[in-house]
Amino acid sequence: MKNWKKELSLVVMLLLVFTCFGTTALAATVNDDQTITLRIVHTNDIHSRYMYSTQNNTLGFAKLKTIINQKSPDLVVDAGDIFHGQSFATIETGGSIAELMAAVGYDAMAPGNHDFNYGSARLLELATMANTRILGSNVTYSDAGNPFFSDDYLIKEIVVDGEVIKIGVFGLISPDIYSDTAPANVAGLSFGTQESVIANARQNVATLDAQGCDVIVALTHIGDSDNGTLMRSDAIAEGAPGIDVIVDGHTHDVENREVNGTLIVQTGCFFSAVGEVEIILNANDEQPDPEDVSYSILDQTASLTTVAQATDELIPADPIVAALTAEIEAREDPIKKQVVGNTPVKLGGTTDNIWQDIRLGELNLGRALSDSYRFITGADIAVENAGGIRALIPAGDINKGQVIDVLPFGNYLVTKSVTGADLKKMLETSIEIGINNQIANDKNDNSWPSNSGSYLQWSGITAQYDLTKTMGERVFSAQVGGTDLEPNHYYTIACNNYLATSSDYPGLQDAAVINEYSACDEAFISYLQNAGADRFMVAINTPNVTAGITPQPAPNPQPVQKQSANNPRTGYGQWGWGLIVRSVFRF
Repeated sequence: MKNWKKELSLVVMLLLVFTCFGTTALAATVNDDQTITLRIVHTNDIHSRYMYSTQNNTLGFAKLKTIINQKSPDLVVDAGDIFHGQSFATIETGGSIAELMAAVGYDAMAPGNHDFNYGSARLLELATMANTRILGSNVTYSDAGNPFFSDDYLIKEIVVDGEVIKIGVFGLISPDIYSDTAPANVAGLSFGTQESVIANARQNVATLDAQGCDVIVALTHIGDSDNGTLMRSDAIAEGAPGIDVIVDGHTHDVENREVNGTLIVQTGCFFSAVGEVEIILNANDEQPDPEDVSYSILDQTASLTTVAQATDELIPADPIVAALTAEIEAREDPIKKQVVGNTPVKLGGTTDNIWQDIRLGELNLGRALSDSYRFITGADIAVENAGGIRALIPAGDINKGQVIDVLPFGNYLVTKSVTGADLKKMLETSIEIGINNQIANDKNDNSWPSNSGSYLQWSGITAQYDLTKTMGERVFSAQVGGTDLEPNHYYTIACNNYLATSSDYPGLQDAAVINEYSACDEAFISYLQNAGADRFMVAINTPNVTAGITPQPAPNPQPVQKQSANNPRTGYGQWGWGLIVRSVFRF
């Protein structure tokens, strides 16, 4: 970069740099061999887990701030899905998380699909509250094609011995977002295609390179899904050469791999770790311009600070962020602690991994939620998709905060009218999704289907299916209200507004909305308070959709052949008198 020492004092240089580029820091390390170490601290898919907890395996913002203080990174970024997922965030529509982000000091973030859950307008407000830049250059307005976010990229300048090292940062979100959030949340927005997103990445690399960036970082909420239909972050690395680091998110994996010269990193999910990337730079021996110092990357390494490593002795909570957290909790506490019901048993699965359990079978929690939707709407049938259920509820009193944790998305109920034939197709599709989910779970290689969350939990219908049959032929019994499902009869179904538009269920998607109701969490609270214990217990204890064996048709009875009295094949013929007498008097 320009050697400003030859022309200006350091103070004047800093003022000019701040004016031109907006972000300047003095944090890089000059090593004994005159190489330079840059540090990036990164997070992804926090889903509003905000506190340190060894039990829940969450690190939290107060300890993140301490890590930042200890490491003095040159860049702090997040790869999306941070504003939403727990009642702590939902009560304030993400504002509480934005406050903590501002206190920690994020430079930039990529938008995650769940960051749109409060609506696109609210996401822009949250960026301002968080004092960070949301970088999603493939997000545009559908009508005019103009960028949705204010910044396509960020250039951060690091001053080292009077030289300026530039870090260029841009962000992308998966174009597959349409299946990962309610359509209303992204109405009027376009996210492009896989091809256009790669072209967008190439353009950003060219722009940042032209502006003299020494390091180029991409924030991608894309991930490394094994499902071949979804975009992967390595497609960005392969299709847009010149990216040094991809800070990735979305698929909740731990990534540390190199693709086409690009280091791809991801920390997992739910604040289970904080990532760090160290980049070793060296000034090139031959400089094309004596006043323009260029650098090359000698090495890049990635590491994680896990919850187990973040002990209070090694990484104590930052007192300022801890105090802010306590202040937010205090103002939310009265709302969250309101008791709204009680359950004598845990509402969930056989493990504490509700994300997994709810995708593999019918759970008592899923039945209770679906039954609450029928209770509120009066529908014949109700369904909840597995992806909409995000927490379990332990036995005992149920408070409002727990309900919001279970249903954190702010979805509302709608009713539609569908035929019995459509319902049977929904059953068949849900069963197929469940089978594929089980296969993915057994393989344990992150190959869960992209529509794994479309597996359904039911109420108001009883059905049996045969896994030995092919899809479309598995359901052999279905009843609504004790009466066999009629293919041409119309039934009222209640579901959340997200599921109502799911392409996995075309019959449901195409049906017109009859009515709209309250938010799903409000419906469940009302159910707990007003439906009565008897109905609740029936719901949680009575399976709706179960596996079985298709009954075999009874064989047609064959007519009895009348035999002749003299037919020797029957062993019955004319008896001699001696035989008759012996038969009569036999004891």
